[in-house]
Amino acid sequence: MYVVTIGVFDGVHLGHKELLRRVEELAEGRKYRSRVIVVSHPFEHLSGDFEGLITSHERRILLLSNYADEVIMLDLKGIKDMSAEDFFERFIAKDTAILVVGKDFRFGKNAEGDLRLLENLCSRKNIELIALPDILDGQNLRISSSRIRKLIREGKIKEAEELLGHDYLLEAVVSSVENFDSQDVAVLEPFKDLVVPAYGRFQVEEKRFGLRGTVAFEREVKLFSEELKLAIGSCVHLKLVGGVA
Repeated sequence: MYVVTIGVFDGVHLGHKELLRRVEELAEGRKYRSRVIVVSHPFEHLSGDFEGLITSHERRILLLSNYADEVIMLDLKGIKDMSAEDFFERFIAKDTAILVVGKDFRFGKNAEGDLRLLENLCSRKNIELIALPDILDGQNLRISSSRIRKLIREGKIKEAEELLGHDYLLEAVVSSVENFDSQDVAVLEPFKDLVVPAYGRFQVEEKRFGLRGTVAFEREVKLFSEELKLAIGSCVHLKLVGGVA
């Protein structure tokens, strides 16, 4: 049997981590396994009113795997027309002993399923349901993925990282590399659906490649460095370590 939690978990921020630690504690205390069911995108993605994800699917799974025995990714497009009851029966009912969610959890087609419906469904299957309150920061503001996305768009990376509890990384593919005035310049293509700063220049580093340089967010995203040694098609995960004039 499993202790299960469900959500988008975009960014795997401090609020998510509090919930995930609760899942860990319950699984260890009750001698169950733990499972995170992660939905690829929030519901806003379907309406087109969506700024982008904080983390790629791959990095999100990697971050979540630090807290659970199993991580299952569901494509939002594949479940968007599933009723709340059908979603519950397919993904929760079978082997869940304890379900942990946030108090604003919604599920099913058009987000029709609310906490009251979830309580009824869990009661029928003898599943213990735990709904956790919002996690607040030092200013008593709710920590949320949408808030962090806004900070990233505004280039406020330090503030975003304080709410994430880990580094924000620009995940991108190198689409071209040229040399101008003895300086290498790479054009970067951020991973699909990711939110990035709308403008500005930042000092960056890439630990795997031992790379340091400057990235500029303009019409294109460009990386400037004295010696890139990056092939076209390389994937980089750049830490933005400070803004530059």
